[in-house]
Amino acid sequence: MNVLHPPFVHFVIALPLAAFFSQVTYLATLDKTYSKAATRILALSLLISLFALYGGFLDAEKILADHDILEKGVAVLNSHKTFGFIVVGFLALTTFLKWLATNKDLVMLEKISLLLIILTIIATLYQGNHGGSLVYKYSAGIDNRIVNQRVEESQKNWEN
Repeated sequence: MNVLHPPFVHFVIALPLAAFFSQVTYLATLDKTYSKAATRILALSLLISLFALYGGFLDAEKILADHDILEKGVAVLNSHKTFGFIVVGFLALTTFLKWLATNKDLVMLEKISLLLIILTIIATLYQGNHGGSLVYKYSAGIDNRIVNQRVEESQKNWEN
């Protein structure tokens, strides 16, 4: 199964962490370069999150059409999709507020931005854990024919 979603979501998880370090450095040094860097990193993360959302829709359609998911995982997949919209919305809000803080040069707004970046990181890590459970616990996107073939090969090797 060819999937689009995973390569993008890894950036959506990692980039807010980089923005966090840049924002903390800005608050420690008050060097505006770090504030601008955090804003740009968040904007890139927001852009990539839109690709992740799109890839997630395409992959979910394939998974559901091919029944490449355990039955209990369908509800988890639906909640993952819903929370994905929430995470992207929250990332958009964080990015907008961070952009506003950078352009208006308001230190108090920069501190609020740091809090929102932390909350964004928590939300993306939770969402990533949720997505990982879809694959590892509910076999979402796993081609069961290959798994069954490998099980049969292992059983034959075990019998010999």
